[in-house]
Amino acid sequence: MNRLTKSCLLPLSVVLLMGTEPSWTSKPIAQWTLGDAKQVLSNSPWVKRATVQLLPKRNEASRRDGGLMGGGQGTGFEGFSLTSALTGIGHSSQSKTRSKKTPPVMVRWESAAPVRTAESKAEETDIPDWEGDFYVVAVYNVPSPAGEATNKTELKRTASLQRDGKKELKPDRVELEPSGNNFVTVVYYFPRSEEISKEDKRIELVAQIGRLLVSQSFHTEEMRFQGKLEL
Repeated sequence: MNRLTKSCLLPLSVVLLMGTEPSWTSKPIAQWTLGDAKQVLSNSPWVKRATVQLLPKRNEASRRDGGLMGGGQGTGFEGFSLTSALTGIGHSSQSKTRSKKTPPVMVRWESAAPVRTAESKAEETDIPDWEGDFYVVAVYNVPSPAGEATNKTELKRTASLQRDGKKELKPDRVELEPSGNNFVTVVYYFPRSEEISKEDKRIELVAQIGRLLVSQSFHTEEMRFQGKLEL
C-alpha cells in the first residue's frame, strides 16, 4: 500500500516542482507582464540578496592610507554610525552585548538585458543611467551618511569582479545615487574590454563601502536567457 502511494505521488511532485519555474523564463521579453518584470527584479539570476559584514573601525593611519582624513567624523561612510543604522543598536553598554546582525543589501546586474527590460516594464525610476560599454552592477539599500561627501576613489579601489583562475576586474568608475530614506545606491562600472564568458562559471562581486563588506556570487550558467548569456 505504501509503495503504491509513493509511486502515485511521484509524478505529482514532479509536476509541482515544474510549476514553480517563473513564468518569464518561457516567454519572449516582449511578452512579459508587469508580474514577470517584478519577478525578474526581485528573484532572478541577476538579482541577489547579499549578506553584509560590518568591518571593525579603522585607525587613523589606515584611514590616511585610504585617503580618509579627519578625527572622529571621517570622510564618507567612515563617519557614519553604521552600527546604529544597520542594526538599530545604539552605543550604550547594554547595546554592546547584543549581536550586530546587518540586514542584506540587494545586488543587481543592471547591464543585463532582462533587468533593463524589467525595469522599463515596471516603470522604475530610481535606476542607474549611463552611456558606454560596461558591465554595470549596483548595490541597493546602502545606508547613506547624510551631509557628508563620499570618497569615490576609495570605493573604486576596494571593489572588483573576481573569477576563478583569472585576474580580478576593477571598475572604471563608481557612482552614488540617492534612493530616499537616507539610503544610497552604489553603482560599479566595469569595462567590457575584458570579456566575461560562460566559461567563467562563477563571478563574484567583492566591494567595501566604508565599513560594509559586500560579497556576492553570480553563476553564468544561470544568467542565460533563451540560450544567450546576458550580462
